[in-house]
Formats: sequence, structure tokens, C-alpha cells
Amino acid sequence: MNKRKQRRDKIARLISWGHWFTFFNILLVLIIGTLYIEASEMPETALGVLYLIVNWLGHFAFLPFITFIILLFPFCLLIPYARILRGIATLVASFGLIALVADALFYRNYGYHLNTYSLSQLATDAESIFAGASFLILLGMLLIFVVLLVFELALANIAWKRLDKLREKHWGASFGAVFVLCFLSSHSIHVWADAVFYTPITKQDDMFPLSYPTTAKTLMSKHGLLVEQRTEATEQLIRRGTSIELRYPTRELQCARVPEAPNTLIVAVQSMDANAITELQAQVPGLVRYTSTVIGHPHTSSGLFELIYALPDLYETPINHANKLPVYLSTLLDYRVDVTINNLSKSLALPSALEEFSGFNLTSPNAIMGIAITDQINRDIKAVINNHLKDNAQVVVVGISPTVAAAQEPFAPQAMQVNLLHSPNLQLQPQPLVMLTDIMPTVLSGYMNCVDDAKAYAIGLNLIDEQQKLPLLTSFGQKLVVYDEDMTSIINSDASIRTFNNSDLKLLPGVSPATPVLVDGIRKLKRFSGDESARYSADDMSN
Repeated sequence: MNKRKQRRDKIARLISWGHWFTFFNILLVLIIGTLYIEASEMPETALGVLYLIVNWLGHFAFLPFITFIILLFPFCLLIPYARILRGIATLVASFGLIALVADALFYRNYGYHLNTYSLSQLATDAESIFAGASFLILLGMLLIFVVLLVFELALANIAWKRLDKLREKHWGASFGAVFVLCFLSSHSIHVWADAVFYTPITKQDDMFPLSYPTTAKTLMSKHGLLVEQRTEATEQLIRRGTSIELRYPTRELQCARVPEAPNTLIVAVQSMDANAITELQAQVPGLVRYTSTVIGHPHTSSGLFELIYALPDLYETPINHANKLPVYLSTLLDYRVDVTINNLSKSLALPSALEEFSGFNLTSPNAIMGIAITDQINRDIKAVINNHLKDNAQVVVVGISPTVAAAQEPFAPQAMQVNLLHSPNLQLQPQPLVMLTDIMPTVLSGYMNCVDDAKAYAIGLNLIDEQQKLPLLTSFGQKLVVYDEDMTSIINSDASIRTFNNSDLKLLPGVSPATPVLVDGIRKLKRFSGDESARYSADDMSN
């Protein structure tokens, strides 16, 4: 009995020491966390600043605490030996701190957090300064790790020797309560901000490492909260959708060159009916017909914009007004990939910034990416496609506008479907739905490997490595369309919604997309908008 009691007391003492050791590390982590704040743009509203402070306290207190619960607490129960536990805690804390320091320093220089790509990018950039720079960085981090190891060992021993005095203090529990309150408050505030698109808060989502704030989607899916506020905000965003302050790209592209990049030919055809496809496959047997549903655009000029820029037509007018070239062109030029655009169509007009663009005209390029635009596939186009296939180039042939006659529901998937053919060396994965905006990110994945894939310059995704998720929201002129597995919803500019069944096109009265669908869909759609409409709608609802 005495041995059992002694063991319980020993474990209780070790757990108490663990709490104090964690508390002191929380203070240290909070100090390191200020590096992220100093390197980021400060919120422009008082509520944004309040959230930043609360989130900083809650998040950086949570990281050491959850580390203690997962990695140290079990050892307190399984190996209740003070010296062994202090050694384990010192190693765990040192590794955690050096990772945080490295991430903070990287974030201050690059604006994003460490990952597999960023480590290789860091080494490449360091070596571009002078040979051996990456080794010096590694040596410097090793030195910092040794300093942290000695510091943590001293901290662990001091906390153990003075544990009795520390246990007499009552302010530890008070600080703990503050940290817990800040953690819960930050997630609660973020739920509201996510629901009403309050950008001074939501744009902080990627500021801190390992940060996964609770979203309105999660909460509203379970409890149906904030639906009325979400509806009002959605109406505001749709009505103001045509006036966009362009933010393209969302940030400077951080990409690595893909070695041995292929040549590529993209043929954009105004429309291709079943007869044209049959004839093309007969004369160009090397092409494979993509079986997944590809959604075109009723207006060919807007569809061409979506294809080339990988952005929905919502951004066509702002891009043309700004006269902006596709941002990926500068990266391809850096990689010495020659890009050519040939408009052979008599009816299709290129986006304004590309009207005078014919190509880079590089001498001895590393690769060539050609875009040909035509009204129909003629003999010359077929010959070019065959030549590219013989040279093992990547080939994509896609229709821009559907050929199906306007049906009862012109935005139904079967009415909007266009044909896509590709060379066998493009291993496109089956998808529930494909947009024209997905084609360019897919092709560009053969030339550059970017942080966050294509999110900095495109709405679309890479059809080779990624899986499209339904429901999917996109824009067609003044309308938003939500495609789901079994139904499609049309949202008009006055926020009225019409929903019909995909199989028989029957209207579904009273049915509308779930609020979380609109939350995610509109946020994704407005990724390249830097306007203040989201903030205004949130302010309107709070008054």
C-alpha cells in the first residue's frame, strides 16, 4: 500500500513539474511567436487587432500544452523517474523550439511556412548567394539547437529543484485560465468572421504555424447557426461581385523548376460536336478522349479567358481593365520555356493583354508551350497535332463552348458539357466535374512546382494529382452556379436561387445550397479580390 501511495505521489509530483516546465516554455514560445506578428501586416481594424492578440496567446500556449499531453504526460505514468523524464522533456522541447525558430525565420523572409518544397527552395536560394551557404545555415541551426538544449536542460533542473516553491504560487492557474479563454475565444471569433467574410480576421489564417481555426462551415453544418447572417452577406457579395479590386496574384509565385519539362500543345476550339470528335479520333488516333464531365462556357470569349488565365469569368473585366498578362508567363520565361499563342479564329478574341502577345521568341528554349485557338479542327491543325504526338509532346484539345442546344436548364451539366482529348502521356485522373480553369494548372504542373500548388495564380486545380470536390461554385456572367452530385443551383444577382435535379431537370422548390457550401464557394471564388465588400457586409450585419 505504501509503495502504491509513494508511486502516486511521485507521479503527481512529476506531472506538476511537467505543468510548470510547459508553462515556462509557453512564455518562451510566445516570445518567438512575436516574430510572425512583426513580419506580417497589421490588421486595419480594432477587432482584427484584438483577434490577433487573443489568437497569439491562445495558439502559442496551445502548442507546448498539446506537446506535453501527447509526448510527456504518458512518460510521467509509464516511466516515473525524474532524471529520465527531464532528459526526454529537454529533447522534446529543444526539437520543438528549433523547428519553431526555423519556421519563424523562414516565414519572415518568404512569407509562408516550412514544408518539403520550402526546404529545397531555401537551399537553392542560399547556394545562389555563394557556394556552401546552405551548409552554413545548417551549421547555424545546429548551434542554435545546442544553445536551446543547454537552456532547456537548465530550465528543467531549475523547475524540478524549486518545484515546492512553485507549487505554492497561485498565479500559474490564473495564467492557464487566461490561455484557455484566449484559445476558445479566438476560435469563436473566427467562426463569426468566417461566416460573414470579415477579411481583417480571416486573412490571418496562415500567419501562425500549425494553425487550423474553427470555421463557420464546421459549426453551421452541425448546429445551423448564423444562417440568416450568412444569407445577408451572400446577397451583398453577389450584388457587388462585378466591382472587384483585383489582387492577382495573391502573392509572389514561389515555384521550383521541374527538370526535363515537356513540350506542350493546347488547342482551344470554339466548339466540337460528336461528329467532329469522331472524325478527329479517326485521323489522330493518338488522342485519348477524357471521359469525365468538362464544363464549358456559353460565351466563347469568357471561356477562352477561363482557359488561359485559369480564373472564372468574374475576373475577366478587372483583368482586361488592368491589362494584366497571366502571371505564370514570367515564371515560364525565367525557366526559358517559350510560350506561343496563335489565334486562328475569326470570331474569338483574346483577352486584351494578350492581343499583341505572340510569344517570347527565345533562342534554344528548354521547352515550348504553344496555344492555338481555332473555330474548328481543320487539316492543318490535325497535322500539327500529329507532329506533336510523334515528338512525345503533351497535347490537349478542348472545346470552349457547348454544342448542345439550349435546354430547359441551360446551365445543367449535360447542357454545358464540352469535349476534351489529350495525349496518353497526360495521366488525367477521373473527376466528378472539370472546369476550363483546371486545364492550365494541369499543364503547368509539368513546368513548375509551386507552393500551395496553383492557388496563388489560379482557381483551378491539377487534374493529374488532385481530386475535384463537389459541390463546386463558379460564375457565368451575372450568375453564380453551384454544381453538386445530384442537383444544380443557379444564384441570380438579386440572390434568388433556383435549384433543379441533374437527372431530369425538375425544379426542387425550397431547396438551396447549404450555407457552408456558399461559405467555401464564395471564399474560393473571391480569392483574387482585394475589395472591401466582405468587410462592409459584415459591418452592415453588426449594426
